[in-house]
Amino acid sequence: MPGVERQRQELRLVESAWDQLSLLSSLSPLSARAASGDDLAQARRDFSALSDELLQGLVSEALQHRIDDLGTRAQVCIDVLVRNLFERTADIGFFATDVGVAEYLARPEPALRPRIEQRLRAYASKYTVYRDIVLFDAEGRLCASLCEAACPDTDGAAQDLLREAMRSVAPYVERFAPQGFGGRAGPALVYARRVEADGRSLGVLCLVFDLADELPTVFDSLGGPNADEGEGVLLALVDAEGRVLGSSDALQLPAGWRLPRADAAGARLLHHLSRRYLAVVRDTHGFQGYAGPGWRGLALLPIDLAFDEPARGDNPSALNEALAGHAEVLSAGLRDIPRRASAIESALERSVWNGLLELRQMDDGGREGALAPRDLLFAQTLLSEIGGAARRTARVFAGALQDLYGMVTRSLLSDAQSRAALAMQILDRNLYERANDCRWWALTPQFASTLRTGETGCARASAVLRDINALYTVYSGLALFDRQGRVVAVSRAEHEPHVGAPLGDAPWVARCLGLADEQHYVVSDFEPNRFSAEPAFVYAAAVRGENGEVLGGVAVVWDAVAQLRSILDDVSSGCGPRDALAFVDARDRVVLSVGAATPLQADGVVGTCRTGGRLVNVAGQVFGVGVSRGQGYREYRARDGHDHGLSCLSLRHLCERRPAPRAAPLPPTDAAREDGPARLRLASFLLGGHWLALDARHVLLAAPDAAVLGRSAARAPFCGLVQVGEQVHPVVDLRQAVAGLDASTERESGTDRQLIVVRVPRADGAARSFALRVDALGPMVDVAPSRRQRLGLAQVGGGTPLIDALVAVEAPGAGGGSRVLCCIAPDWLERCADQALGDCAPLDLDALLAHA
Repeated sequence: MPGVERQRQELRLVESAWDQLSLLSSLSPLSARAASGDDLAQARRDFSALSDELLQGLVSEALQHRIDDLGTRAQVCIDVLVRNLFERTADIGFFATDVGVAEYLARPEPALRPRIEQRLRAYASKYTVYRDIVLFDAEGRLCASLCEAACPDTDGAAQDLLREAMRSVAPYVERFAPQGFGGRAGPALVYARRVEADGRSLGVLCLVFDLADELPTVFDSLGGPNADEGEGVLLALVDAEGRVLGSSDALQLPAGWRLPRADAAGARLLHHLSRRYLAVVRDTHGFQGYAGPGWRGLALLPIDLAFDEPARGDNPSALNEALAGHAEVLSAGLRDIPRRASAIESALERSVWNGLLELRQMDDGGREGALAPRDLLFAQTLLSEIGGAARRTARVFAGALQDLYGMVTRSLLSDAQSRAALAMQILDRNLYERANDCRWWALTPQFASTLRTGETGCARASAVLRDINALYTVYSGLALFDRQGRVVAVSRAEHEPHVGAPLGDAPWVARCLGLADEQHYVVSDFEPNRFSAEPAFVYAAAVRGENGEVLGGVAVVWDAVAQLRSILDDVSSGCGPRDALAFVDARDRVVLSVGAATPLQADGVVGTCRTGGRLVNVAGQVFGVGVSRGQGYREYRARDGHDHGLSCLSLRHLCERRPAPRAAPLPPTDAAREDGPARLRLASFLLGGHWLALDARHVLLAAPDAAVLGRSAARAPFCGLVQVGEQVHPVVDLRQAVAGLDASTERESGTDRQLIVVRVPRADGAARSFALRVDALGPMVDVAPSRRQRLGLAQVGGGTPLIDALVAVEAPGAGGGSRVLCCIAPDWLERCADQALGDCAPLDLDALLAHA
């Protein structure tokens, strides 16, 4: 895992620096005291423990991301195939009742064989998933086939299949084994059913599914959304014993090879051909109660390729960076790491700040003679180095956490894109069947006979439509109409009032009646129609006479609402309550959605989300977006000129988008100390995006933020009482005194905030103390009094000003520039100490700095 290894090395370098600082702090009593040796040792231990947890978190997330990706691919492999095979179980039921097949098997004369095989070929030309269609008589003799290779009568496997089909009362017999027919050696997936007429078994019909041709289409479709991360992935279909039925690379994983650890669902390490793989096996979810032949999907990735970092061509967006403050996007075991890292950093920052404060007070307290200047300078330098090490450690942790957030985000975006692509793949395969169904059913002899006679409400035609609709449950209705566009027969009783009525000016009717040949079909717009109050597609094909003349047409009304919902329900399995999936049309209208409807209701949202694989802000929430228009399936949409115009939109919720805190100015961490007879010593801190300071003489210490007591009785900017050590102090939240900041008095204490205890002397010799709640601590700054720029009452708005002076502090080093430090007014502190600060509007520091 290169990314994890990089972070591990950086963290180890930081730990080495802490070891050196610990050693240096023990060189003199003053250094150890100023460096708060116990605090330093505890911070070192805490950082080390958290480093281990963070690295383990990165490992776990990287592994889980890869397992999830492989699991998705394996699941799609088997589920898409099972949905395809479900259609085959309906096909065998319909085709076994074909009148022409029954008539031929009743009298299988050699002279009639070319004609029946032509009919079988017409069927296979529309349902291109079949490798062969074979007819046997009741004695098991071959009567017709699309392949030239004849079936030997002595083949035991074929005879076993035929005997089972003749005896079975089930809708079909499914068998995967060498059968001796189908045009190729080796196992074949066959669907068989006996053919009956007048209560007599005439023979067996066998549909041979072209598995070898189908599997590459499944495997190829899984290289689309995540091709950059999926390089090296092997996909395969395995049977119940872990034997490979077909794979995406026959050289690496040949058919027939048995993988012992692929015989059960799960994720595991697997050895194959002297190479170690991360393997994920998935069982099918099934479809409408059908679970397929008992096969599983398998995805393999060599361990040495599994954790290669994907190429990142895009710069992080503001939305990506905004995730860094949202621990809820991490897994439960990792959510506490950002808080703990912030707590350790704040504690060390506070220890260094208090140490520097103490040294400055010692240096300024008339006891210089008792202190060696060299020790004093050494202790100050050491504390500055500790502060720098704390900031470097924080940056390393921030980088590691950013990698963690990035990994979570990429995983979610990959999942969103995979779900959208899977939904479109299922939809295209579903509609491929509809295009085939209408063309084949248009060849039904009964329909042509009914239309030739001009009979309306024909019982035989209606019975055939009902039988078809009973087998193919994806339709809300089927209808036969004549060349004038009048309804002749329907499949459902509720549609019988339409019999005899014209279909009106529906454009698809005229286009159907004008089709050039039996290989073409038409599709209506996605809209309500005579047979469906809900929007739906109507697929239609022309019914022709013996000379090819158009007699009318067959229309099949796809049950769009139920089918689209079924697809989205299956694809949304495992989504959260705030996620959403939807099919949308070319005009950005939501056709159907599942999950949370809120993110899709706002105007323009669908258009905004048309580009997948990124984060979007929708109604104040951050979502990962996946979008797919689909690639079609076989000839459907790829070569037949049809485009249904639908696409799938997948929204995965990440977090609420809170306004990103304004970046604080980067104060010089080691401001140049200006020696002289008089120095202005300032204890600085950060508030929002501002850098402020107190006269160090007024500061007792910094303390961790704590819960506020007596909140209800306090008046802004006071927010109650807080206990620091054994003392209780009034607490002032400076956010309530500065405009543009979150001034909520309900803000809870947190590891990212600090308290500064201030002691203000009174004229009567007494002193009063209170605590200021600030966002973060800054450096100690020594400047000459002449650098202090006083502000007039007009500049600060009159009354008791919060800020009475500004100081431009030069950053050390060439090109360091300067930062403006805002000094808290002593009068304002005195008013706070007396709790006599009246109502005043929060100070607009931005405006003050702009005009100062």
